[in-house]
Formats: sequence, structure tokens, C-alpha cells
Amino acid sequence: MRKALIVAIIAVFAAFPATAQEYMEAVEKWKVVEVWGINYHGWSFHQDWEVDFTIDDQDGRFTPSDAEIAEAERLIQKRIDYVNRDHINQGGMCPVIDEHMHKYRRQYVGFTNSRGDHVIWVNFLWDDNLTDEKLASDVLLTSGGCGHFWHIQCNLATRKVCCLEVNSDGDIQYIPRAPKKGPRISRSKRDKNQKVRKTGIIHTQEEKQF
Repeated sequence: MRKALIVAIIAVFAAFPATAQEYMEAVEKWKVVEVWGINYHGWSFHQDWEVDFTIDDQDGRFTPSDAEIAEAERLIQKRIDYVNRDHINQGGMCPVIDEHMHKYRRQYVGFTNSRGDHVIWVNFLWDDNLTDEKLASDVLLTSGGCGHFWHIQCNLATRKVCCLEVNSDGDIQYIPRAPKKGPRISRSKRDKNQKVRKTGIIHTQEEKQF
């Protein structure tokens, strides 16, 4: 009996390190990554970061790597003169974007299309009032401001730079995010007297107060 007890204790302690190791594994908490390179400075957003827009033929999302961002920047800086040859919403008090590439801070969002190509959507913002904290807090969509604000896409598979959109003239406005859907209200079909409960993903501390 005593021998069996000792064996049982040894088995428990032998299993403990494996259990402890499981709980010691770090839980991935993505933070927006700040990236630097030749003539660019910006923030890369994880594939799970929700955005209020899509691209043509979108099939999914991916997280741009540093190397992919560097390649996208190289292609954009090389071809922006041609892509921007019509200088839409530029000139006069509005800057010509390809003449001031170093002035813009960037935001990078990765998409995949139906062919599996990696497409990086790059947001260019020239606003000295924007803090780094604000630029790292969310993807900022804007209206107005002409050549101070624009975005473009770079397909890393085809090496194509396209879909340039430059803001129209007028005062700059930061477009608020679309409101998130609230937690879903559900009730058990079997028990009509069951209390109503809220289900769904909790995103903020405020949403926990129900």
C-alpha cells in the first residue's frame, strides 16, 4: 500500500512540470508594429484588425512582414511618378504627392485576393497635428485635405502598384469608425423561464458593464 502511494505521488510530480509549462506559454497579444525604412515610417496592422473597407477581389487578410512592407515601399516609390501622372487633387496649395514622399507617415493593411496574392494597402497621411499614438491606435480614414492624404495598393505577387486615391480639396475630416454591433441577446428555446444572457466577443471594459 505504501509503495503504491509513493508511486502515485511520483506520478503527480512528474506530470506537474508539463502542466506548469502549458500555463507558462505566452498568450499572443498583437500590438500594432511601428516600422522604419528608407524614406518611410509607419505602422503595420495585424490581419485580425477590423477595418471599414475592402479591396477589389478580396478573399482574406494577412499580416505584412517587415520585408513585404519594404518591398511595397520600394515599388511604390519607384512607380509613384507614373501612377500619379495626372496629379489629381494636387497643385497650388495642395502638395504633389510624389514630390514629398518623405513627409507622409504610413499605415499598412494586408489583404489577399482570390488568387492568393498578397496586396498591401498603404495609407499616407501628412498632418503635423497627428501624434504617433493616434496613428498607432487605428487605421485612419479621412476626407478633404487634398494631396495631404491619399492611399494606394501594391500587389506583391504581380508587383503592380494601383488604385491611387487622393482626397478631394476642403477641410480635413477624420471619418469615425462604423459602430460595432452590440453583444447578441439569446434565450434558450427549451427553458422559457431562463434569464436572458448576452453572448459574443467583449471588446472593451465598457461592454463588460451589463
